[in-house]
Amino acid sequence: MDSQGRMRELVLHFTKDPEWLRSVTQDITDAIHAELGDVDADPELRASTYASTDGVLRLLVDLTRSRRSPRDAVLPPAAVDYAWEFVRRGLPLDSLLRAYHIGQATFFRRWCERARAEIEDPDQLAEAIELGASWTFDFVEALSAGLVRGYGEERERWVRSAAAVRAQVVDALLDGDTTEVERASRRLGYELEQNHRAVVVWSEDTGERLDAALATLERAALQLLGSLGATAPLIVPRARLCVAGWIGSRGDGEAMTLDSAYLDVQAFPTVLVAFGTRAYGVAGFARSHREAFFARRVARLTEQRPGSITEYEHVALAALASVDLDQAREFVAAELGALATDDDHFRRLSATLRVYLEENMSPSRSARRLGVHEHTISNRIRAAQELLPHPIDRRVCELQVALRLIRLAQAPLELS
Repeated sequence: MDSQGRMRELVLHFTKDPEWLRSVTQDITDAIHAELGDVDADPELRASTYASTDGVLRLLVDLTRSRRSPRDAVLPPAAVDYAWEFVRRGLPLDSLLRAYHIGQATFFRRWCERARAEIEDPDQLAEAIELGASWTFDFVEALSAGLVRGYGEERERWVRSAAAVRAQVVDALLDGDTTEVERASRRLGYELEQNHRAVVVWSEDTGERLDAALATLERAALQLLGSLGATAPLIVPRARLCVAGWIGSRGDGEAMTLDSAYLDVQAFPTVLVAFGTRAYGVAGFARSHREAFFARRVARLTEQRPGSITEYEHVALAALASVDLDQAREFVAAELGALATDDDHFRRLSATLRVYLEENMSPSRSARRLGVHEHTISNRIRAAQELLPHPIDRRVCELQVALRLIRLAQAPLELS
């Protein structure tokens, strides 16, 4: 069997378990972010690192299975998007190339580990390791040529674009630069000395190419903010599959309420939205933006459905208390005990307890609010108390916080 056939045989054998390939993808992602501080500094970039790594590894597998040379490698779409994100964030080409070399080294280490675990014959083992080394070297060398060319072309387009100018000004404002506010307003085409409400519009769907997905999100943001009567919003890409926006008002802010907020779910079926609160001036511009991203984080942790609109003022406590998610989960478990169990019965009891506490532990008011009989409230509260580790009347404040965090504690999603 020639070397290409042997390599194909090994790849087919190693990747018949998809979990192995997923674990290698995760290891490469972790290694890149551990070694490259400028990449790891932006937590939103980790998802892109994983997506790019996954695309590159799948390409390597496809090349070997189809008996093609590693030198035929062409950047997959997720890797092109990854290079685009480096350009948008102002990260250097050296960091991008270094990421690929870290990925190559990590993959080769895992390849050798798998070969040693699977192959007993010393000659066959040496052959497998040699093939892995030569293939990955040729493969990454072929991809690097496309990276250098693509990065240069994209950077030239980006630097010349109006989007780059807006992004640079917004970055400076969010970093606390309050000098030359009038000039910043002119460059943005958006007045900064007014009331602001920030919005974040995003999608968890990675089916589209990044440029097309961002265009879709911008259209969704314009439609949403148009439903609020905004005629000249500011919209800027901020992260992978995420755009930020601001609407302004010089008046008392009544026009900035969200009562009429509407997102066309049929036109934008994968889009989610989060809003910050109303705030004034450059400081308010930045604060409302931070709040919108905090609200987005809570929405993602609680797995809100596409089409949902999350307002920071409604989730502020959850956002604050879940900065350390592990600690928040431990707090919920300590305060609620078995009541934190995720099934319909326990959810009904916890929801009743939350209303009961909000109504100052009044069964009659709780019954009216929930539309059930007062005896039903009393029975549910007794059942809840049997599950709680502490008496209800001694931990009212703690219980109210824990009940607001319960969905976060049950959420499986981990955000980088």
